[in-house]
Amino acid sequence: MQTDFIRILLWGALFAIAFMLWNAWHLDYTEKPSIQVGQSVQNNLPPTTAAIVNSANLPNISATPIQVQTDVLAIAINPLGGNLIEATLLKYPDGKDHKKALTLLNADPTRLYLAETNIATTSATQPLVYHSQKPVYQLADKQDTLAVTLTAKSSDKIWVEKTYQFKKGSYLIGVDYRVHNQSDHPFTGYLDEKLIRKKVSPPSKGFFHINPYIGAAYSTPSQPFEKLSFDDMAKANLSQEVKSGWISMLQLYFLSAWIPDNAQTFHFYSQDFGNDIYTIGMQSPHFTLAPNGQYTTHSNLYLGPAISNVLNSIAPHLGLTVNYGWLWFISEWLFWLLKQIDKVVGNWGWSIVLLTALIKLAFYHLSAKSYRSMARMRQLQPRLEAIKKRCGDDKQKIMQETMALYKKEQVNPMGGCLPILVQIPVFIALYWVLLESVELYQAPFILWIHDLSSPDPYYILPILMGVTMFVQQKLSPPPPDPTQEKLMLLMPVFFTALFLYFPAGLVLYWVVNNGLSILQQWYITNHYHPEKKSFKSKK
Repeated sequence: MQTDFIRILLWGALFAIAFMLWNAWHLDYTEKPSIQVGQSVQNNLPPTTAAIVNSANLPNISATPIQVQTDVLAIAINPLGGNLIEATLLKYPDGKDHKKALTLLNADPTRLYLAETNIATTSATQPLVYHSQKPVYQLADKQDTLAVTLTAKSSDKIWVEKTYQFKKGSYLIGVDYRVHNQSDHPFTGYLDEKLIRKKVSPPSKGFFHINPYIGAAYSTPSQPFEKLSFDDMAKANLSQEVKSGWISMLQLYFLSAWIPDNAQTFHFYSQDFGNDIYTIGMQSPHFTLAPNGQYTTHSNLYLGPAISNVLNSIAPHLGLTVNYGWLWFISEWLFWLLKQIDKVVGNWGWSIVLLTALIKLAFYHLSAKSYRSMARMRQLQPRLEAIKKRCGDDKQKIMQETMALYKKEQVNPMGGCLPILVQIPVFIALYWVLLESVELYQAPFILWIHDLSSPDPYYILPILMGVTMFVQQKLSPPPPDPTQEKLMLLMPVFFTALFLYFPAGLVLYWVVNNGLSILQQWYITNHYHPEKKSFKSKK
């Protein structure tokens, strides 16, 4: 009786963990309140922003955009303000149309997403118009770096030079600024960098559908990683003085981020423009130039995939934008192992299969202990049924005789619990690896699985997972209570529904893990000799 209760409790716990993981995903990747609430931004937004986002939410293009292309990025720069209005990741296909490359920054008013950087002043009324030596720049095959220099001169004789530095194979863009005061009076300004985005509300496909988080995030020395959703920005403006931090806009697998010069203290802020358009930005300390004085500074802009080791090499804590959860130290180790396997097999799907097998092998003896306990309990099942019939409705006597039988046969009803509990942290860590790793984005497996980061289009893997769970239940001793048995039979149905919209890579892990567990459990159940505590002969 006690072991039936324990088994039901474990199944319930497993379901609860899976549901909590889904719920954690749902909460982390949909907009949620943040505890960070700042004061209103003290400085008015620079006029460039107002010019870019007009009343119709359309980018104001004063001339043909300047086109820049490297081996991994295609960039469009608006001469009005000299800001990035489009960024295409050439190595990553679009999620909806695989024939196109994925567009991150976008001037489309329905998907507005811009990266702005300006030398601003509170007295300016019009954004600067920048000029370049040519309209199109392209990184040559034998070229490692590409510099795109833009120059502008204000009506009050302030000359600004902005140079975008691109590198081969890199999604990190360096931005150098040089300001020259050619007037006869002092000039005061500041560097203002921001990310502007229209609120995106992914359509829901059902109760268990996963909506990825799309919103802002930032880092400070005291808060290494803090999300700031669109709803947060609508409620209150962020206002914080930060040294050694960064700001970003996140979406599943990809991000944009401004990383300032860590030697200065920047003012981090957010702003609601209205019409579902929001910004997160940062402003440098004000600087003053005497006539003929010059000012230089540097910053970095990242537009690309969320690869944790690359991001950590760019700025402290930037790798936290890849959310591996509170078991990140296990997740990072598992992902490292997954990458080593992929280097050999060259297919992320088969890499998941082999990683699952290695994890199963590592826990083989713990699992075997659990299955031996189940096998022993299954063999005691007729005697437990006899106790129930003999004692009738006397539950106390049933429990006493059941425990006496366990003691006599040296069976620990809790023997199958600990091995399962030990494996739960590894499962949780691997869960986040398979959900968060951009390497699985658009990665094909075999047959109908063309994208391990998307749900199985035909729901074959979730159904197989439900079938394997049902088989596992049939290999385990059934509960004596018919109501409990019916409840247990519903668990595969619940899990199947839960995983219908999970990425195929994660469901593949579950199917392989369940399949290997069935083989191990079947072998132990049919070959283990409890009296000798050994396995039967193959004869």
